[in-house]
Amino acid sequence: MLNSRLYAFSSILFYILFFRASLDPLLNLTKIGGIGLGALLNLLVFMMFIMVCFKQRLLIPKTFISVWGSFLLVGLASIVLSPDKVTSLRSFFSVLTYWSVFCLSYFFIKNKNDGEFFIRFVIYSAVIPISSVFFEFLFPESSTTRSGFRLFGSFSHPNIFAFYLVLIGTLCMYAIKSNIFCFSRAFLTHSKVIFIISICCLLLTQTRSAWLAMIVVIFIYGLLAERKYLIYLFSLVLLSLLIPSVQDRVFDIFSGPSAADLAVGESLNSYEWRKVVWLASWDYIASKPFLGHGYDTFSYYFLEFFPLQESTKFDAHNAYVQIAFDMGFLGLTSYLIIFFLLTVRFVKFFRVDNKGASLILGLIASYMVAGYSDNMLFYLSYNWYFWSVMGFFYFYSLNVSQNNSV
Repeated sequence: MLNSRLYAFSSILFYILFFRASLDPLLNLTKIGGIGLGALLNLLVFMMFIMVCFKQRLLIPKTFISVWGSFLLVGLASIVLSPDKVTSLRSFFSVLTYWSVFCLSYFFIKNKNDGEFFIRFVIYSAVIPISSVFFEFLFPESSTTRSGFRLFGSFSHPNIFAFYLVLIGTLCMYAIKSNIFCFSRAFLTHSKVIFIISICCLLLTQTRSAWLAMIVVIFIYGLLAERKYLIYLFSLVLLSLLIPSVQDRVFDIFSGPSAADLAVGESLNSYEWRKVVWLASWDYIASKPFLGHGYDTFSYYFLEFFPLQESTKFDAHNAYVQIAFDMGFLGLTSYLIIFFLLTVRFVKFFRVDNKGASLILGLIASYMVAGYSDNMLFYLSYNWYFWSVMGFFYFYSLNVSQNNSV
């Protein structure tokens, strides 16, 4: 593994990316006023990306700009309108690191050996987060929330761990099913074991949107590549619904009154609450439809359009509402363009690797579906892995298409 181009360029960058999934507990201990060593790691990754670009004499491919360019430009413009520019700039800097890890794949993954290394690299990054689960079972108090026992892994929130498991599970399936890489029998066995453990852990995170995301991945794979997986998926869903905690989380979505039927003393379930918040934000969105109110300002204005007795502020818990509020419809459109271009790229790659391309298309769709009920752009550690994986497949598929061989 240490013979990779990535390690040859910078062992620091290699270890940052590999261990980032395991660092949240440590980084949270260093936070003072919301800023800690995590911010330093973000800066380090971005600076390393700039260094790589300079090393290449700034011969930056058009694809660096074509995929992300409009979203980055609109985001920077929206910061000018923000009433809290420091918070907006700090939050938007996270997006710059997503772009950085996406683009770094272009420099470090040039051939099949690099590709095989990268897939092993990401899958094996899950060893520590998954291993930490055993400590949660030994000391369940630290993982018990008002929703019951939920696995955190090595992440700061069960949702982040859950989406990370969706990514790891999808990559494990890719390693097993793809026909363009040749992995060792031992690694394929490891991938199968990690996949099974990931699915079990995913159920125990109790993150419903991540459950749906995994269903989307397997459904799209079954629809486009192997229809028998639709039967496997149906069976898995039925078996999962036999678990009481899974039943409770699923049925909670449909329980309780709607906002229109709410009586005194009753409360809304989390989904109905979010719909009320989204609807309440619409007038503010419509008042600044082009560039929005400024990046990451939804929580800043929350108590203005949704007054409460408490002083608690909330984010949108919907990536599309959040972006429309923060960056206007120009921002939302540019965000959707990123996924459109990725989808077009992998649809073209389908004829080369139909099983692998189906899984990556499923992963893209799952991310977008999850964005309906989660602030996906705020999950930094998960996004580093997601966007590095997207960058890898995007640039590797371009290389394969240009060389007309695998």
